[in-house]
Amino acid sequence: MRLNPEFSAERAAELRRERKMAEHAARWIDFGLLSCAIAFGSWLLFFIVYPIPRPSVQRMTRITNAGGIDEWGGIVSDGTRIFFLEHDGGHWNLMQTSVEGGNAEKMPAPFENTRLFALSPDHSQFLIGRFNRRDDEMPLWLWPVQGGEPRRIGEAVGHDPAWSPDGSQIIYVRGRSLFTIRPDGTQLRELAHGPGLPHFPAWSPDGETIRFNMDKREDGTQAVWEMSADGSGLHPILASGRQPASQSAGEWTADGRYFLFSGCENYDCNLWGIREAWKWFRRSHHDPVQLTHGPDSLHVAIPAETGSRVFAFSFRSNRELQKIEPQSHHADTLIPNANAELASVSPDGHLALYTDRPDGSLWRSSIDGAQRLRLTKPPLVASAPHWSRDGKQILFTGARPGSMHQIYFLSADGGAMRTVLPESREASDADWSPDGTQIVVSMREQKTQPKFGIYLFKSSTGEWTLLPESRGLVAPRWSPNGRYVAALDETNRRLLLYDFQMEKWSEMAEGGLLGAPYWTSGSAAIYFQDQLDSQQAIYRVQIANRQVERVFSCGEILRSSPAHCIFSGVALDGSVYVMVERGLTDIYALDLDLP
Repeated sequence: MRLNPEFSAERAAELRRERKMAEHAARWIDFGLLSCAIAFGSWLLFFIVYPIPRPSVQRMTRITNAGGIDEWGGIVSDGTRIFFLEHDGGHWNLMQTSVEGGNAEKMPAPFENTRLFALSPDHSQFLIGRFNRRDDEMPLWLWPVQGGEPRRIGEAVGHDPAWSPDGSQIIYVRGRSLFTIRPDGTQLRELAHGPGLPHFPAWSPDGETIRFNMDKREDGTQAVWEMSADGSGLHPILASGRQPASQSAGEWTADGRYFLFSGCENYDCNLWGIREAWKWFRRSHHDPVQLTHGPDSLHVAIPAETGSRVFAFSFRSNRELQKIEPQSHHADTLIPNANAELASVSPDGHLALYTDRPDGSLWRSSIDGAQRLRLTKPPLVASAPHWSRDGKQILFTGARPGSMHQIYFLSADGGAMRTVLPESREASDADWSPDGTQIVVSMREQKTQPKFGIYLFKSSTGEWTLLPESRGLVAPRWSPNGRYVAALDETNRRLLLYDFQMEKWSEMAEGGLLGAPYWTSGSAAIYFQDQLDSQQAIYRVQIANRQVERVFSCGEILRSSPAHCIFSGVALDGSVYVMVERGLTDIYALDLDLP
């Protein structure tokens, strides 16, 4: 009888060896899987429990003590010095100081009003603009750091220019568009056209991405948008409704790991950061992180070349309403201890409306500060309050988060509010007719008519009437005798008058930056302020002969440290109401921990 060869001794021994090898391999596979599971579990535990620490501010150092700093001028640094603007009467001085602090010195500048925007990547040229008023579109120039004559950058006219990281291009803003141009003035082209007004474009350190502010949101806030360097992929970096409510003035750190920007809630701004770089082995936070928490308002952060230090403007202020007799300059403080942003005194001079800082609520008070009554609450932010002629009703402009500015009616004693505008309309300001049956409103239809126009609204019938040739006009004020409406053009340079009898507009006055007009009680004259005047003076123009005369100069007030003197109305006795803002703007260095 023969044995099956499959069951021979040699075959059996081979099978035993194979079985042992399989068992040995299985043990190694099990060990490997267990090791991987342990490693993955350890990594997952480490990833969850020990994320990358949040960035934080380690130290704040005050750099300047200048007093007249104008934050609109921005901050530029070459690593050893910082450059900024100081407002001096009717013009601006270009200033410089050490990054470690010390006395600020006036810097020779090629023009009377020179704004320094940026330093070229090779530190050889300043990018500057020449201006007469702050909202000018400026011719752009290159100015050698070592001095010499500036050179125009082709046909570039706009604002907020910035260098590309390699120095080969300059991006700047004009109107709603962003343009690029080479430093030699060639290859000018429109890069993108936004749905709102862009500001402060900034390049990422790798030159692949551009971010900038966009004034687009219907509630008046700003958002940071981004696009590729070729202008494609335009979108906001944060979804609507995310904190902070308003974002602006963003810049990357030098190493590109963080994007820093100002985040504002109502009147308070703080420094925020977003981590850009991702590490696979540690969990990182991609949501915006608030780096400062007051008490001063901080914004416009400029990363230094080290990457861990930034410069920012710090601003703290308070306002007080004063009644000033123009001849004697005697001043009485009204509604004391009210941290008011805006105020309006009742026709009889006994009560006042004011909007509170920082939450934007509307209050009514007697002028001595007693009998205070809150009329609105957050999240509604109130502005531009107006009394009816009999002092019994109030209208004001208000905005809720995510909504357009609306006009509200309210009893002077409080109670329920009533909206005026259709949902698709947005208003900037309104005023009562003398008999209180109508209002005049600066309003627009955003989708079909982006320019504001002056409308009359009759509350009894709901009828709207557009005043002829009023597109592009704002800040309407109805005369007490009912015959006229005064308004400003959208540049705030011209004061215009509509005559209902003549059915036409005429120009009454012009200036640098005019504030809202106010009528005398007899309708014989209009008061207004030129906020770019070196003394922030208040003027009066007579209706009969169009003669303009200076009524009051804020120069003496401004010399005692206030930053602004804001004209807020005319009393029955000819005194003027002025909101005096006392504040201090300085530049701080913030040393950051950016893990």
